[in-house]
Amino acid sequence: MRVLLFLVCVAQALLPVLTEQAGVPVPQEPESYERGRVVERLATMIDPSITYAYYLPANYDAAKRWPIVYVFDPGKRGPLAAELFREAAEANGWIVVSSNDTSSAADWRPNSKAINAMWPDAQRRFSVDTKRIYAAGMSGGAIMAWSLAKTSKAVAGVIGCSGRLADDHDTDGISFDWVGTAGLGDFNHNETRLIESKLAAAHATYRVEIVEGGHRWPPSSTIREAVEWMELQAMRRGTRTRDEALIARLLDADLAAAAKLDELNAMRRYDAIVRTFDGLADVASAKKKADELRGSAAVKRALREERNGDEFERNAKQRMARAVQEFVHDDAELGTTLALELDLSHLRKQASGSNYEAAVAQRVLALTRFQLRSLAEDLYAHGRTSRAEVVRAVAQQAGQ
Repeated sequence: MRVLLFLVCVAQALLPVLTEQAGVPVPQEPESYERGRVVERLATMIDPSITYAYYLPANYDAAKRWPIVYVFDPGKRGPLAAELFREAAEANGWIVVSSNDTSSAADWRPNSKAINAMWPDAQRRFSVDTKRIYAAGMSGGAIMAWSLAKTSKAVAGVIGCSGRLADDHDTDGISFDWVGTAGLGDFNHNETRLIESKLAAAHATYRVEIVEGGHRWPPSSTIREAVEWMELQAMRRGTRTRDEALIARLLDADLAAAAKLDELNAMRRYDAIVRTFDGLADVASAKKKADELRGSAAVKRALREERNGDEFERNAKQRMARAVQEFVHDDAELGTTLALELDLSHLRKQASGSNYEAAVAQRVLALTRFQLRSLAEDLYAHGRTSRAEVVRAVAQQAGQ
C-alpha cells in the first residue's frame, strides 16, 4: 500500500498531464464553493469518477490559509464522515474533505487511486495551510490516514479511529502527531492500545480516547476533542498562534473530565494531560495526581484485571484462527468446532455484564462475527455455498 500511496507526492505536478491523457471532460470549477454545510459530492479534476464530500467553515475566506483534514471512511460514506467533523471544523476553522471512494475491501488499489486524485484536487481548489494538513479515518480508513501521513511526509497529524498498524514497523520514524480512538467493545481496541504503547516507547506525540461501543466512528464530541488536541499541538509546534484563553479552557475541561473517572482511567487521563499541555501550561498538579494513582491498590488491581482479560482475548482469537483454518483446509464441521472452541453461549452471557470482562467478551464476539462474515462472503464467491451457509450460521450465534 505504501508504494501505491507514494504517488501522492507527485500527483499535483502531474495534474494537467493526467487530465489531458484521460480523454474525459474536466469538471468545471465553480465560481464559489458553498460554506457552512456539508456538500456531498465534488468530482476531482484528475478523474471525474472520483468524488469527495467537503465542508468549508461559514466564514471561509480564500484570502486566508486554513487547516484541512482528509477523511477516509471504510464504507465509501463521505458525507457521513464529513458530518462527524462538521462541528469541530466550524469551531476551529478547518476545511474537511471526505472521500466517497475509500473502503476496507481487500483490494487497496481503488483507495490509492482515490487518495491520489483527492490529495491535489482539494489543495488546488481551497486555500490550504500546508503546514497544517491532517488525515483521519476509521478502521481501514485509519490505516489509509496513517500510511498517507507516513508516505507523504506532509501531514501534521492523524486521527485514527478503530484502526491498527499495517505492519510491525509502522511506528518507526513517524513525523506526525496521532490521536487514536476505539470503542471499549471494539475488536481493534487492543490494536489501538498497541499503537499507543509503541508511540510511548518512541517518545512520540500521541493521545488515546476510549469510548463506549464497538467498531465504529466515535461520536462527534470525541472528534471535536481530537481536533482541539491537534490545535494545542500546533501551538506547541509554532504552526498556529498561542491562544491562552483556549489553552486554559481546554485544560480545565480535561481536568474536570479526569476527576469523574475511575482510578485507572483517571490516571491515564492525567498522564495524557501532562503530555498534551506540557510547554503550554502548568501540569505539575496533573502529574502529581497521576503518580499518586499509579501507586494505588485500586489501579494495580484494575491493571491485573486488564492483563487477565487481554490474555483471555488473545487466546480466544488464536482458538478461532485454528478452528477456521481447520474448516478451510480439512473437512471439519465448523458449526461444531468453532462453537465449542469459542464457547459462544458463555461469551454472550459474559458480554451482557458491565465490567472489563464483559468488554473483552464483546470484542471477541465482534471479531468472530467480522471474520466469519468475511469468510462466508469469500466462500459464496467461490461457489462453496453449503460451507458458506454453515459459517453464516455460526456468525449468527455470535450475536448481531
